[in-house]
Amino acid sequence: MITPVILPQLGDTMDEGTITRWFKHKGDAVKKGEPLFEVLTDKANIEVEATTSGFLREILHQENETVPTGKTIAYLTTTADEPLNPSPLAPLPTGEGKEAAVLPSPIERGVGGEVKPARKRQFISPRARRVALEFGVDVSQLSASSQSGRIMEADVRKFIVQRAAAPSVTPTAPPPLSVPSQPTTDATIPITGVRKIIFDRMGASAREIARVTLTTEADATRLVELREQLNAQQTEMKFSFTDLVVLLVARALSKYPYMNATLHDDGVQQHTAVNLGVAADTERGLLVPVIRDAQRKGLGEIYAEVRRLSDAARTGKILPDDLRGGTFTITNLGQQEIDAFT
Repeated sequence: MITPVILPQLGDTMDEGTITRWFKHKGDAVKKGEPLFEVLTDKANIEVEATTSGFLREILHQENETVPTGKTIAYLTTTADEPLNPSPLAPLPTGEGKEAAVLPSPIERGVGGEVKPARKRQFISPRARRVALEFGVDVSQLSASSQSGRIMEADVRKFIVQRAAAPSVTPTAPPPLSVPSQPTTDATIPITGVRKIIFDRMGASAREIARVTLTTEADATRLVELREQLNAQQTEMKFSFTDLVVLLVARALSKYPYMNATLHDDGVQQHTAVNLGVAADTERGLLVPVIRDAQRKGLGEIYAEVRRLSDAARTGKILPDDLRGGTFTITNLGQQEIDAFT
């Protein structure tokens, strides 16, 4: 039995996704419920599990390819040697109402025509690809040092060092040892995924929303003392200032509900629930996980929720539902010694 692997819609706003990783290689056995591939949505990296057991017989879209939702990206078969397309006239299954992605025709496969050599498949991490692009490295010249065969950032940087140390055909004066190797041409890094969403929304916000910035200073002596007292009493939980600010802001928004509101064309919507977004800096850009019903949570619950969401955001395991529905946002740049910002 042939089963198509469909790129699912993992959020209301998702219409495409970028495949960042295949956990299985062509020919590998797959068990139902285990991670099959990872996809980058407009919100986060999400692991997609196999919906059935079998063998991964064909991968139609490789890593770093962007694919529309509902499209077939691979095929599973019940047995390892089951023919994928026994007859030129027999199309592969397409799933329930989804777009078909069939294998090449007999002529394209080389039957009765010119046989083209198969291109060697190459696995490279997104970070390694960015470094290679920055330093003008041809990825086809790279080789992986790990047993998995996946080219990592360390492999790219090793190649760059070796290339810089290699003798030139035309003798030239060596550069000073203190000057690091620099790319010879400017590199353009595409804005994709989460960064593209941030780029678009921040631009729209600057164009469409009137900015009013008010800055004041407050005496936080009692807040600092309170945190020290709480942490002196706790052995497992050590509260941060962010934990306390989340608690205080949630209480304040409950007392002044007109601040917990959203402006629409037909009026101002005042929200009954305080869903506090807490901005988190990640390698892929700024994400804002949401603590739901913060006004009902105690300090211990807020402590646990802040860490769960922050860890999920930084490791790329955040779910789309954790990033939706915020009614108010807190951003803390104090660790970067920022006094005030918009």
